[in-house]
Amino acid sequence: MIKSLLSISLTFSLSVFSISASAVTFEVIGPCQEKAVFSGSIQVDDLKQNVGKVSVDLFNQNKIPFDGDEAGFRSILGTPTGMDSIEVLSKTKMRAHGWCYTVNNVAPDVLPGDYFFGSNEDKLVWFYGYSTYDNGEWVDYCVPSWRVHAAQFCSK
Repeated sequence: MIKSLLSISLTFSLSVFSISASAVTFEVIGPCQEKAVFSGSIQVDDLKQNVGKVSVDLFNQNKIPFDGDEAGFRSILGTPTGMDSIEVLSKTKMRAHGWCYTVNNVAPDVLPGDYFFGSNEDKLVWFYGYSTYDNGEWVDYCVPSWRVHAAQFCSK
């Protein structure tokens, strides 16, 4: 009897542990500091759901304000959009800020609605980033905005 109770308890404990250990982890990093503003995990029951759909679900579940949909996000955490997200550096140079994502430290070259997780062990990071336009050419892509600490986002 004790052996079967121990077996049931151990089986239950292992299944609870494997469920909690097997979830997509996520972070949301704002424009002004490297530290995540939000972090957690979300169980993705159907890996045929794209990163955009999972992101909408996790933002809603965690009450993280956003503007957009599974195809992409114009704003997360109330960040500026449109012309308010442009940082003019000179007559020929500017930074366009917006939301970027990585999965397992890799920035996919597709919109979140077109990218899928490989497993529930993946790590999703949304971060406010920028691309620099200099003398008629885009010279970088999705550089974390916290690295430049732009006054228009971080002076408050």
